[in-house]
Amino acid sequence: MKILVVDDSPFYLAMANKYLEEISDIREVYLCGNPYEVVDIIDDRKIDIVIMDLIMPELSGFELLKLIRSNRRYDDIPIIMFTSMDDVESYKKCYELGASDFISKPINVIEFNARIKVAIQTKASSNDYIKLIELTQNQNIELKEINAKLADTKFHLVQSEKMAAIGNLAAGIAHEINNPMGYIASNCDVLSKYISRLQEYVEFIEQTFEGAKHILDPLGIDAINLIQAKAKQLKIDMIRTEIEGLQSDTKEGMKRVTEIVQSLKVFARSVRDEEKDTYNLSDIINQALLISHNEIKYYANVETSVPDDIIIYCNKVQIGQVLINILVNAAQAIKSQQRAGMGTIKVFAETNDEFITIRITDDGPGIPEGNLLKLFDPFFTTKEIGQGTGLGLSISYDIIANKHHGLIEVNSELGSGTVFVITLPRIVMIDEEHANV
Repeated sequence: MKILVVDDSPFYLAMANKYLEEISDIREVYLCGNPYEVVDIIDDRKIDIVIMDLIMPELSGFELLKLIRSNRRYDDIPIIMFTSMDDVESYKKCYELGASDFISKPINVIEFNARIKVAIQTKASSNDYIKLIELTQNQNIELKEINAKLADTKFHLVQSEKMAAIGNLAAGIAHEINNPMGYIASNCDVLSKYISRLQEYVEFIEQTFEGAKHILDPLGIDAINLIQAKAKQLKIDMIRTEIEGLQSDTKEGMKRVTEIVQSLKVFARSVRDEEKDTYNLSDIINQALLISHNEIKYYANVETSVPDDIIIYCNKVQIGQVLINILVNAAQAIKSQQRAGMGTIKVFAETNDEFITIRITDDGPGIPEGNLLKLFDPFFTTKEIGQGTGLGLSISYDIIANKHHGLIEVNSELGSGTVFVITLPRIVMIDEEHANV
């Protein structure tokens, strides 16, 4: 691992360098006292982890952190803030700007080593995900060579395509998991400090009253004033106010991690065509949006209009796979425009006595007329080699038309966006020989 330490203090640069040289996983350490040189050093030296002072002249740690995170090439670099500040607002602002962790000044060697090792593990995991994506892309190229075997290996190709999609989303999902876990860990540390202060405050009250038992009233009043001054010094009122918010943030972070992981597990599970049941359509759509969130959030805002009471009989994993394919394709189309603002993706659903209709609309570049008729053909893709297999929409068509007896249509004009319309029967009765809608 290559680590860059940025601080305007030669003393702290020397201390950090001393401790880092004792960690076996670190190959090279670079020291920088000028924040304006940081980006060039990251590029030239291929830095893995950055330790950055929060308070620096001319260019603050906040500004430098924002500058680094504005370039997506540095998304997988853990950035640890190096500071003597301990106020919650500074912590919150740093995490919002993309900080991964904190190291307190003056340096506590145990804390320093522990946090650096966590950053090393995080970076190593990120590198593994990148290798996984590269491996998946190489495998996708090989899929083009087995077209003749498609009929005999249909089920396995469906699973391969689905796992390829997970491979492309893996780094983003790791990033999504890392953020809530970061503020969970930070909040737990802050809560521990607050509890320690409250204990100190209670002990101080007990000691003060113990000494005031046999003192006359004026001295008793002085003791009470002293207690109140101590409470103000320890910011007890502020701590009591913040504890509830910290607990709420922690619960929300844990909930989001659980939702992401559970959704990924459901989508990754291998299923057979006959594994169908009744589900809430809103839950399926929300799960698809959650999994594809990291592919969409940088390029488009999502608007949904899906009634909560639509119940659908289907293979949940397969329908989720179709929705994710369409949503990710819409985000990638908007991305290709390199537009200044955000695009819009709309998900709409409605039902009547016989059918359920799902409409996914984007305001991207649209599809040329010559490509519309080939859109659902196996291996047809307009992406660069290694960026897609051309199986996603072909599989989606098979899932909707053949496995769910529905209809999938696309309407698009070049420069006017695209609309995918999925129509599914509300109930499909299946007997031993054939299916009737």
